[in-house]
Amino acid sequence: MSQENVEIVRRAIAEFDKSQRPTDSFAPDFVWDVRTYRGFPVEREYRGWPGFFEFFEEWVDAYDEWDNEIEDVLDAGGNRVVALVHQRGRLHESEAWVEAHTGLVYTVEERLIRRVQVHGTHEEALEAAGLRE
Repeated sequence: MSQENVEIVRRAIAEFDKSQRPTDSFAPDFVWDVRTYRGFPVEREYRGWPGFFEFFEEWVDAYDEWDNEIEDVLDAGGNRVVALVHQRGRLHESEAWVEAHTGLVYTVEERLIRRVQVHGTHEEALEAAGLRE
């Protein structure tokens, strides 16, 4: 089941990256949890696609250009999958680029993504998923 969950997450990422539209890999009421991101200005959970798009707009609002690359997708055992992400953005009216290596811990149940916990570093995501001591 774990490898199947990895494939569900990979497919969801690929589908979203192509269209930036909702994919059927997510439960309708999935949770996008940024409470796990230390230093993020808002501690909250966003629900469903409307909530995610609210978060996403806030997330990229400071940039004229923004890019997201998935570096790896890992089986964390059970129903969890970790995606290690490299993001970069060029700040408004600036030549300055900001880079971050974040991590996402996905919870998959009944072949649907139910929760995504956002972490500020790869290490924090790996630790939260039990892949690092």
